Amino acid sequence: MMKRFVLVAILLYFSVITAEIVTYPKVLKNLKGIKHYNDKEYQQAADKFQENSLQHPKEGLLHFNTGNAFYKQGEWENAQNSYKMALKDNNNKELESDIYYNLGNVNFQQQKYKEAMEKYRQALQVNPNHQNARYNYELASRMLQKQQQQKQQNKQNQQKSDDKNKQDQKQQQKQESKNQEQQQKQQQQGKKEQQEKKDEKQQEQMTPEEIKNREEAEKILKALLQKEKEEQEKEKQKQKGDKPKSGKYW
Repeated sequence: MMKRFVLVAILLYFSVITAEIVTYPKVLKNLKGIKHYNDKEYQQAADKFQENSLQHPKEGLLHFNTGNAFYKQGEWENAQNSYKMALKDNNNKELESDIYYNLGNVNFQQQKYKEAMEKYRQALQVNPNHQNARYNYELASRMLQKQQQQKQQNKQNQQKSDDKNKQDQKQQQKQESKNQEQQQKQQQQGKKEQQEKKDEKQQEQMTPEEIKNREEAEKILKALLQKEKEEQEKEKQKQKGDKPKSGKYW
């Protein structure tokens, strides 16, 4: 990256010798931007480079420098936009491989490893001897594989967590149902005990004659229920006897 800035400064410096004097501010701003960049004052460098690139939008080197300053600040989107602008300069093909390489680095920082691999591949297509692009391509490939494995592991962990939550919910529902059933039994038992106490209290308040009449009434009711049950049983037996016999008994 540093070597590239030096190259930019040299190219622009020599071009001013034969170019018109109006190009001097462009060279001066670029040199100031490079100084800020070398002093690690990346925001000031970005300001100078961007001001220059806006005034000379067709010069890819200026956009490339702007992208580098943004990259150093971790402003991936701004860096990416500047590199894409630099690609539009068809008169600077020798810079194309480095632009794709840096675009790949932006994608790498964003953990977009598949996109990074594509940019490194494009850098190698332009310059097959770009060793950094080749190395980063292999690194991005390994990172992509690791990322996919991690996603798969996270998916499995999430599935296990969901299954456990479902199991816990079922267990909770089962426990709640059990508690509700137990509560109902307790309520029924409480009502029964209250009724028994009420009956005992009423019985205590009854005279011996009333108790006797009540017992006789209960006996009569019990006898009537038993008689009704016996009559129903006789009726069932009678209905069974009235059924026609099959032909083989005739």
